[in-house]
Amino acid sequence: MNDIIKNLLKSLVALLVSSKFSEIVTRNENGRLSLADIETALEDYPGAITLPPESAYDSACVYDVYDEKTEARQIEFDLWYDGEVSDLTLSVDVRKNDSGEFVISIDDIHVL
Repeated sequence: MNDIIKNLLKSLVALLVSSKFSEIVTRNENGRLSLADIETALEDYPGAITLPPESAYDSACVYDVYDEKTEARQIEFDLWYDGEVSDLTLSVDVRKNDSGEFVISIDDIHVL
């Protein structure tokens, strides 16, 4: 995973951890989930969501989606609760927009 994509993921996770759901929606990073969907998915899981260690991002599963124009990727990242990795997974889509910049959006938040 390149640094640009890793930084997009880290930024999104930081917003989730700090409960800045409306900022996620404002940045159009909520994908198909509403603000309420995001809030419910995170709050229904037992414990408190916490920032993962830097090394956790190296274990994210990155799948190439074969679209040369957008360089799309699907990423599965296990969220951390109470300072430990959980089985609640953040699924995101990363692709280049019309300006050629990578953008991230949530595909799902679910238990894997």
